Amino acid sequence: MNETIAAPLWGVWGNEAAVERMQRAARMGPRHAYIISGPASTGKSRLASSFASALICPHTSGAGEGCGSCSTCRRVAKGVLPDVARFDLAYQAVRDEGKSKNMSLNISTVREIGRQVSLRPSESSWRVVIVDDVETMQEPAQEAFLKTLEEPPSYVVILLLTSDADLLLPTVRSRCSMVTMSPVPDAVVANALLARGASQDEAALLAVATRGCVGVALMALEDESRKVVLLDSLHLATSWIAADRYSRMVRAVQLADRFSDARDGVYEQLLAAEVAWRELVLRAADAERVNSHPVTSTCRLPTMEGGHRALAAINRCLRDLDANVRPRAALEMMVLQWPDIQTGMST
Repeated sequence: MNETIAAPLWGVWGNEAAVERMQRAARMGPRHAYIISGPASTGKSRLASSFASALICPHTSGAGEGCGSCSTCRRVAKGVLPDVARFDLAYQAVRDEGKSKNMSLNISTVREIGRQVSLRPSESSWRVVIVDDVETMQEPAQEAFLKTLEEPPSYVVILLLTSDADLLLPTVRSRCSMVTMSPVPDAVVANALLARGASQDEAALLAVATRGCVGVALMALEDESRKVVLLDSLHLATSWIAADRYSRMVRAVQLADRFSDARDGVYEQLLAAEVAWRELVLRAADAERVNSHPVTSTCRLPTMEGGHRALAAINRCLRDLDANVRPRAALEMMVLQWPDIQTGMST
């Protein structure tokens, strides 16, 4: 039976520095705008909601934390409190009723955000406006958004959630306080899964497979189809790494040929391969490491240097693909750098 694991502060697993910073802001008085930046499923939305509760909860008593149980906190969590407005691509798609491609937040959405910012709070002394997917704003939309950022009313706090703050204009970034979130250690992900009722083995494997993204791990735990897709990707990557040089090259060519039509799937396979190589390196460094990844129980690295070379090759391939290098050239060069590994060994 799993020991009881206490929920973390604000319900955000890991990223304690970001949570403590926003809690301090709620307690001492916030800036007018924040950029919360980090990869998908690292807790940005939860952090924003908890911050809104900490500001608006009538029972907070200056402690920098919402009570979590009052009507106000429950409505913030459900996204139905009038004083907390949320915008993202999903909101825009519903509003536009399929009339736009919804690949980026458009100027119409920016104008709607501006109208919401101008409204006075109806139930509290603060109005919180949360804008997700903000990195999708094209330059004209960002420029139109500047006016909203420059002179918001004193009772408004704007939270911009993004996976890549570097995609925002310098003028946008300069008007906001930056809060950074990151993937968390596997042990933190495993604890989040154990707290939701996962078994030890399931928590260990999903923690490795999700690369430090707690949100992805929790969704996989609750949705069997998501879990199957995630673990299938992991096993495919394991087979790729454990194969001989010829089979590795064949797989690289197959992925390259799919790149134009299935870019996300190719990236997923590369990231899964990165996980497998990382686990081999960690296993080589620590013989007592738990076999949380299938490749570590049947394969062994002859040298640590080879594993580091493989990881560097994957990172180079990802950069090359982002820079529009021909996919076949990028992937072939990558697998040529991968060392041979010893298979069929129990550790």
